[in-house]
Amino acid sequence: MPEKAEPESFSPPAPNIARLGRIPDWSQLDPYQGTITREEFVYLLNHCYSRSPEDSAGYIRLQSDRALILKQSNYPELGWYDLRFRTETPLSAPVPKYWRSPTEIDDLPANSTKPLQGLRIAIDPGHIGGKWVTWDDRHFKIGKDTIEVKEGEMTLIVAKILERDLTLLGAQVFLTRESNNPTTPERVETLQEEAKAYLTRRGQIPSAGLLASTAKAMFAISSEIRSRGEIINDSIRPDLALCLHFDASPWPSGRPTLRTPNHLHLLINGCYSRSEVAEDDTRFEMVLRILQRVYYEELAMADVVSRTMQKETRLPAFAYDGKSGMSVNDNELVWARNLLANRVFFCPVLFFEPFCMNHSETHLRVQEGSYDGLREINGIYRKNIYQEYADGVTSGLIRYYRQRR
Repeated sequence: MPEKAEPESFSPPAPNIARLGRIPDWSQLDPYQGTITREEFVYLLNHCYSRSPEDSAGYIRLQSDRALILKQSNYPELGWYDLRFRTETPLSAPVPKYWRSPTEIDDLPANSTKPLQGLRIAIDPGHIGGKWVTWDDRHFKIGKDTIEVKEGEMTLIVAKILERDLTLLGAQVFLTRESNNPTTPERVETLQEEAKAYLTRRGQIPSAGLLASTAKAMFAISSEIRSRGEIINDSIRPDLALCLHFDASPWPSGRPTLRTPNHLHLLINGCYSRSEVAEDDTRFEMVLRILQRVYYEELAMADVVSRTMQKETRLPAFAYDGKSGMSVNDNELVWARNLLANRVFFCPVLFFEPFCMNHSETHLRVQEGSYDGLREINGIYRKNIYQEYADGVTSGLIRYYRQRR
C-alpha cells in the first residue's frame, strides 16, 4: 500500500504593507503600555485619525481596559497586539518621543529678541528639482515661458529663505535636502522587482505600463520620502517639521493650462481610509502618532500659522470633501489628511499647500522670479512669491511660540 504524502508546509501570506513600507515591530509600542486612557484613545482615533469608526472597525477592537490591534490584516492567525489603557493613576513618566512641545523647551531669557531660541526645526522642500523633475511630474511650461515651473526647485528656494530667517530668530534649522538631487540612493531601474512584488501582492497583473508607473512612484514618492524620514527621525530629531509644497489644479485635457482656482490650506496627519488602516505598517504608524499625542501640537500650531499665511498671501481657503481630507476644527484653512511625509516623520508636521502653480497670477509671479522689494502684481504691490511664502510661515511660528512658551 503506497505511503500517504506528507502535507505541504504552510507559508502565511506576505504582510499587507504600503509601498516600500517595513513590517512593523509591534513590540516597539511596549513603552506606551498604560500611558493613554480609553477615552483619549477613542477620541483621537475617531475624531482625527480614522476617517470614520467604520474605517478602523475589525482592525482595532476597543475593550473596556485595552485596545486589541490586529498585527497582520491578511493573516489574523498571527494575533493581536494588546495595548492596555491607563487607569486614573497619573502618568509617572513622560510619553516616549524625541520632539518637545513648547512647554518642554527652556524658557526664553528676559527681553529675548530670538523667540525661536532652542527650537529644532526640520524643513522638507517637497519634491525634487533639476533633471529629476521628469520623474516627479511636478513641472510644466506654458507657451513662451522664460521660467519653467518646477515645484521641487521652488520649494527649495523657500526652504533656504526660511533657513536663514528662522536661524536669525534662534532656531537650529536643518534641511532634508540642500540641492535638487534626490536623497534616496534608489532609482527607477533598481525598484523594478519591488514594484513587481508590490503589484503581485495586491492581485494586480504587472503589465509593462503599470510596472513602469509603480516603479516611478516608488522612486519619486515612496523611497524619496522614506529616505527623508530616516534623516528626520534618526539624525535631526526635530521639534517640528515643515513640509513645503505648492498646490496645483487638475488639467481636464491633460495638457498644461492656466486654471481659475487659487487657494491655501495646511494639513495635519489624519483621515485614514479603511484601505490605509488595513496596511499593517500604516496602522502601526497611526497608532504610534495617537500614543505620542502629536495631534494636539499639530492642530494648535496649524491653527495659528495658517492664519498668518492667509494674511500674508491673501489666498482663500481650499476645502476637501471629507473623504481624502477632513475638517477637525472650525478653521477652514486646516485639514487632516494621511500623507506619507506627515505620517512617517515622527514629530509634529505642518504640511503647506499654498498657491496653485497653474493659476494665472501664481504663474506670473513665478515668471517674475526672486526680486528684491515690492513689485506691482495685478494692481497690488507684492513681495516675490518665495519671500511671501516664507514670511507667512515665519510670522506664524513667532506668534505660536510666543504664545505657548
